[in-house]
Amino acid sequence: MLVGGLLIIVAGLMAFFPSLSDSNDSVDWISLPLVGFPILVSCILLAFASQETRARKQVIAGPIRLFTLCASLIPLGISTALFFDWLILVNWENLSYNQYELEKEYVWIETIGVSWHVGMDGLSFPMVWLTTFLVPITIITTWNEKDGATYHPLLLMMGGALIGVFVALDLFLFYVFWELTLIPMFFLILKWGGKDRRYAAQKFFIYTFCASVIMLLGLITLYFLQPEGSGPGYGTVTNRTFDMKELFANAAFYNEGDKVFLGKDMQNILFAMLMIGFLVKLPAVPFHTWLPDAHVQAPTGGSMLLAGVMLKMGAYGMLRIPIAIFPDAVIYYQDVIMAIGLISLVWGAIVCLGQTNLKKMVAYSSVSHMGVILLGIASMQPIGYAAALFMMFAHGIISPMLFAVCGAFKHHYHSMEIGAMRGMAKWSPYLAVYMMFAWMASLGLPLLAGFVAELMVMIAFWPEYGWWILLPGAVLAITAAYYLWSMQRTIFEGGDEGQPPESLHGETPPDITLSENIGMIILAIFTVIFGILPFIALGMMDDWTVAFFEGVFKAGGI
Repeated sequence: MLVGGLLIIVAGLMAFFPSLSDSNDSVDWISLPLVGFPILVSCILLAFASQETRARKQVIAGPIRLFTLCASLIPLGISTALFFDWLILVNWENLSYNQYELEKEYVWIETIGVSWHVGMDGLSFPMVWLTTFLVPITIITTWNEKDGATYHPLLLMMGGALIGVFVALDLFLFYVFWELTLIPMFFLILKWGGKDRRYAAQKFFIYTFCASVIMLLGLITLYFLQPEGSGPGYGTVTNRTFDMKELFANAAFYNEGDKVFLGKDMQNILFAMLMIGFLVKLPAVPFHTWLPDAHVQAPTGGSMLLAGVMLKMGAYGMLRIPIAIFPDAVIYYQDVIMAIGLISLVWGAIVCLGQTNLKKMVAYSSVSHMGVILLGIASMQPIGYAAALFMMFAHGIISPMLFAVCGAFKHHYHSMEIGAMRGMAKWSPYLAVYMMFAWMASLGLPLLAGFVAELMVMIAFWPEYGWWILLPGAVLAITAAYYLWSMQRTIFEGGDEGQPPESLHGETPPDITLSENIGMIILAIFTVIFGILPFIALGMMDDWTVAFFEGVFKAGGI
């Protein structure tokens, strides 16, 4: 029945494909398979579950959970097939600036120049694959979450909305998906969060939404100040466009030589407005205070997707829009970006030393690691931008494992306090091993994915800022300190028999379940793969950054 239902939905979508084909009748592999399908399926499942009683929801939770997992594997299969050229020949590594693969455009609101314009390049495709990879892993890892009839479809919806952000090539479409990601995450925290979930959900929504409004004002101002034009993509009434490809081309033209697109002062203002929206989402100090509360209260699956992909929307947005359009403003704010990144890196690591809550410690470590991304951007070196991209990707694999470990700790021991469970290696050897592995990956152990990104950032940082590199270097020691301290108190102390937490009331401490084991071992395997063979993802990132610098900075005489 489940397979039949899934096939019916797929058949219906495939029947719709002819209307989403270009003049060459090529299939649109983005709009429906990667974006529309997961959102549509999740909406159908949520609508179906909403009509049932609570008792009935418990009965159908299992089939819906399985159906959701099967649906999430379809985008993963498509994105993986696109990487290996199994569906269509795609050249990810030799794209010039402002050139995209699998690009499709359909008129949406013709009067103001809004279109459904999607495509992927070396910046967006790694994030698309990462999202399609993490959604089924998150579903598997949190297989036994309560109220699965609504919980797992929300994860699927979250994945579709996130992919929409990464493939959008229209500012209007980009903003729609940017806001859409807030909805499933808000309800995940609000319904499945901890005792302070209402406060955390409201704080998450208020912070990110207010920042998005500032970003929207910047986008609207950009829309009205751009030079008027005509033709495909331009509004028939306004003679302006939301199309990113047109805006990037116009900006590159007007930034040539000594010219500055919209003027230096306006560039600086609009750049700051857009960057505020992206820095809050990243987040960076001082806009980071919503993140620890959101992570601590969020369910395991929500934290996995929040840390793995949703935070990366901030860095992606910086590289996709303001840095591409306003290169002179990037130079103007270069030291500010460096300072914010350095403060985030150091402050996040120092605060971790004082945490007693395991999940809050990992949350602040994310703030610290996002500072590494900003340092790569501030380096103004192609290798620094490539390092920032790879850090986004590597952290997107490592951080879900960190929060999967924290979630398993909370689920089995009913506590998040560091040291509540001592001697975990004896009672929960699998969880102890995964904790050690995830902690080592996060602190940058060689041959694991995080090490490659951090090393590249250091190499890029030195030519521009010299001995300031000592501060990021010192943070590595601080990172090792808080991770080793938490491991010592949790895994190794407690004597031969260990000290189970009081919250178990004398019960035998359990180890992780099969589904948690499967999810964590897959994340561990890919952390090793991308640590030993980083060129799998780094190749297209390198080529994108080189083309980006040629098209944005060198063309503008910077």
